[in-house]
Amino acid sequence: MPKEYHYNWELHLQASPEALWPFVADTNRFNRDTGLPPVERLGIHNGVSHMRFRLPVINVEWDENPFEWTYPYRFGIVRDYKKGPLAEMRVLCELSPENGGTLLRYQVWARPRNPLGDAVIGLGIGLVSARRFEGVFRGYDALAAAGKSPLDAPGAARLSTGGRQRLEAGRARLESFGAKPGLTARLVSLLKESDDLSLVRMRPFALADYWNTPRRETLEMFLQAARLGLLDIQWELICPMCRGAAESHASLGEIHAHSHCPSCQMDFEANFDRQVEVTFSPNPAVRVLGENALFCVGSPQHVPHINLAQGVPAGETISLSTLLEAGPYILRSRLGDIHLRAASGGADTVDIHSQDLPKEEILLSLMPSLRLHNSDSAPLDFMLENGAWGNQAATAADVTSLQLFRDLFANEALRAGEELSISSVTLMFTDLRDSTRMYRQIGDASAFGRVRQHFEILEQEIAGQGGAVVKTMGDAVMAVFRQPLGALLAIQNAHAEITKTEGTPPLYLKVGIHSGPCIAVTLNERLDYFGSTVNAAARLPGLAEGGQMVLSDQTASDPQVSEWLKASGLVHEAFDANIKGFEQSFRLWRVKL
Repeated sequence: MPKEYHYNWELHLQASPEALWPFVADTNRFNRDTGLPPVERLGIHNGVSHMRFRLPVINVEWDENPFEWTYPYRFGIVRDYKKGPLAEMRVLCELSPENGGTLLRYQVWARPRNPLGDAVIGLGIGLVSARRFEGVFRGYDALAAAGKSPLDAPGAARLSTGGRQRLEAGRARLESFGAKPGLTARLVSLLKESDDLSLVRMRPFALADYWNTPRRETLEMFLQAARLGLLDIQWELICPMCRGAAESHASLGEIHAHSHCPSCQMDFEANFDRQVEVTFSPNPAVRVLGENALFCVGSPQHVPHINLAQGVPAGETISLSTLLEAGPYILRSRLGDIHLRAASGGADTVDIHSQDLPKEEILLSLMPSLRLHNSDSAPLDFMLENGAWGNQAATAADVTSLQLFRDLFANEALRAGEELSISSVTLMFTDLRDSTRMYRQIGDASAFGRVRQHFEILEQEIAGQGGAVVKTMGDAVMAVFRQPLGALLAIQNAHAEITKTEGTPPLYLKVGIHSGPCIAVTLNERLDYFGSTVNAAARLPGLAEGGQMVLSDQTASDPQVSEWLKASGLVHEAFDANIKGFEQSFRLWRVKL
């Protein structure tokens, strides 16, 4: 049997394991930074990827087993080589807390296939990799210790010819549209200085959180920048299992409800507020990215929502510790899902037995030890997944509910006949009290002028609260919001302004607001919404008097809405009513504006 080589490098670093993890566990970035060539995935079977990279003289092919890891302490991988000078390689990286910093231990085990393999291992791993690995790890440590993220990793920026001028001109235009100078400066700096991997898939909500800037303000700046030609928009279909981009499209009209994830080998239905995420990349006229090369697949940082991935051999027990955020988690295996919740005061040690999976939710601490017992006759893979879905994703539902998006990208809509479900959205319908009598009293021209003025006020206030006007119907408006409270604030402000407008008779709004699931479609070449939630919302203004809004119980019971109603002092009362087209009675709330 060929000799097995073993290398063990230890580094004492300043940053904590948690700060180092986003750098170290991003093996795609690490492999690139250490000089490895790009890889190509030839296929995948039962979770094992068949990979290849090309060297000047030979091609190397291998089967890459799934990574195993426990955030933020360890990860490892086994590669079985099919072509080339190596037979097998195993890698294990461990990060142990040490005096406020980290002891990083990186081990490699390698077996050669032939005499050339001995030379490759001795020279490539023993000498070249040893020097490169230390330099890269210490570079990561300097960034992590300074509180930086991989977004701050310096890159070899390749601005296009005239790119610098386009950036500065675009920055001035953005600020003329109302973007804050500090925010535009961050975007310009990102496009000039960050490395390619940070710019291929920019997520505005994640950047806003990192920059400590308002999410909507940041997203709207990105939309404006896309309209100016500084950025390109990408509509990505997100796999519900790995939460990676299964597909990426340049237009909303190119996406469809049915998708397939090549990594997970599964089909899924795209949901508008979960599986469709909007990301951005630099426009080639500003910044040229290198070829979208892949240096590693399956890295822990590709799926940061998974805290732990571990295979347990048949008849064995493995104990692992991890760090959790407060909230829900799911421990998955082929035997079923176990629901857990991390919270202060939860259990520090939890035993999971394969033959007796608990049915009730388990409360565990924020730094638990999990003992995974596999009494089965076959190996068992466990995966601990954060149950909070996409909290940093700017979804298609988020973006298309902004008035700015509808104004800037009026032609963006789903393809004809395509329908995508939305789990929850808030819809508002407004009507003017006695508008027909107003037309008779003051004449068509004067009445229409007042109606148009009220439209302008509504659109301004709806946009100011993060909503969008879907369409107008006579003197009525249909608007969409991602957050129910935004609808209430918008209509309160709008009604106050409308009642101040000059003219006789005075104008009063009748408003209905309802929240729930619906379907996103294209109607008359514009994005629209259909379903029972829309039908019910459209009928609610008929139950209101002038100067009132009627809320469904689904809207009124939203925690933010409930708290606002109590604090606002507005008179509100519950009542039950039948709505045309629905058999059941609705619990509703009438609120005087």
